[in-house]
Amino acid sequence: MATQPLKEMLVSEKQIPSTKASSNLDHLQIKFSKLINAKTGSYTDDYKLGGVLGVGAFSQVRKVTNRKTKAVRAMKIINKRSLTNSEDQQKFINEVEILRLLDHPHILKIYEQYQDNNNYYIILEMCTGGELFAKIIEKGSFSEKEASYIMNQIVSAVFYAHNHKIVHRDLKPENILLDITSDGTYNIKIVDWGTSKIFEQDEVMVEKFGTPYYIAPEVLKKSYNEKCDVWSCGVILYILLSGTPPFGGKNELEIMANVEKGQYSLEGDNLKHVSEEAKDLIRQMLEYNPKNRLSASQVLEHKWFSLIEQKETIDTEAFRARLLALRNFRAERKLQQAALTFIASQCTSKDEKNQLNKIFKALDKNGDGILTKNEIFEGYRQFMSAEEAEFEVNKIMNQVDIDKSGAIDYTEFILATMEKKTLSKEKLLESFLLFDQDGNGFITAEELKQVLGNHLSQKDNKIWLDLIGETDANGDGKISFEEFTEMMMKYSN
Repeated sequence: MATQPLKEMLVSEKQIPSTKASSNLDHLQIKFSKLINAKTGSYTDDYKLGGVLGVGAFSQVRKVTNRKTKAVRAMKIINKRSLTNSEDQQKFINEVEILRLLDHPHILKIYEQYQDNNNYYIILEMCTGGELFAKIIEKGSFSEKEASYIMNQIVSAVFYAHNHKIVHRDLKPENILLDITSDGTYNIKIVDWGTSKIFEQDEVMVEKFGTPYYIAPEVLKKSYNEKCDVWSCGVILYILLSGTPPFGGKNELEIMANVEKGQYSLEGDNLKHVSEEAKDLIRQMLEYNPKNRLSASQVLEHKWFSLIEQKETIDTEAFRARLLALRNFRAERKLQQAALTFIASQCTSKDEKNQLNKIFKALDKNGDGILTKNEIFEGYRQFMSAEEAEFEVNKIMNQVDIDKSGAIDYTEFILATMEKKTLSKEKLLESFLLFDQDGNGFITAEELKQVLGNHLSQKDNKIWLDLIGETDANGDGKISFEEFTEMMMKYSN
């Protein structure tokens, strides 16, 4: 069973200036999900195998190091023989394809995938702090400030997923990883999207997925919507604050029977130190009737979050410098945009990305994981007049909104604000090799078609020739690494 990238191609609503054949290239949009390919050859060509990070029923996770960039990743190895039925196969497909679609700072990134006769190999973002579950066992319970900081990140990711019509359906501390940043804070990453589903507006789902302690009662009744994720988040919040689950039992059947009743207590000794605002939020997240339960966006608006200090320390000069970079960003050529998207997603250092995460979240006022025109405007209003800010924001939306979604996505923000020194020769080579599929030292029109849009109709084939023509300085019909490097160094921020 081979997995293929999701085929997406949207029509551009506004032009990005180009020096050549802009009318054809305006139909080509760059999304980071296009740049995550099933690679040919062995993973050992690109990665050095390290130690075991974890073992599951059908898979194991190993530490790997990229041979060229030295970037440390996690590699999930799935034995093909373990995918014995259609449900297991669908879970595997879901995990890969859903992770392609999601571009959020608190959702685990997928980088590459390989396969051989025996296994699938999925290259993923590396998290150094283990599972939230292990941290709960270690600490017992968390302060409201700690719990608020963690829950804000979790619900932000859920809000983003729900906005993109994706429901997780198995949220629990074991599926939440901690990435410890250089300043010692937790950077949350939601993992294990195998049971997730793309849903329609007002769709009623019937498949029974989840884990006894965290499953919503309506899932047990096989009639539910995306708010089942909010229930699971409510259970996690209860556990963070109390150290115990709201629904207990001697075995799984007893636990699920108690979940189905929906009765729990907020009055025990383990919660006597918890504020009324926190208890109110738990009640509204564990509301038995999903129609009356808060949505993920409403959870983020709850007064508890505003009462607990959430703001991370951001250096004012660094904030202004990154906003200046955002304002000055310019990458007019489509291949340039694609390569920068790849580098931003896969090659930015963890320390730089953590700093950019803080600025992104400071601008993202409603926590939905994207930056709207108004949110960016409010960021610039701190340093300039409304008229100046309006002018700058219009320019930013034209230049940085590469996929023309109407907002600045997470990876678009990273690529526009990352340091230009990120473009080292090694990282430029890695992005070049993404397009140089046969490794012969040149990028051809056919290779660009394979990576960026082989699903376009035959009449659009001129796009790929035009894309080559943008960068092909010597007119030989292909792009060398030297031509590619020269093009990349001309972008500005």
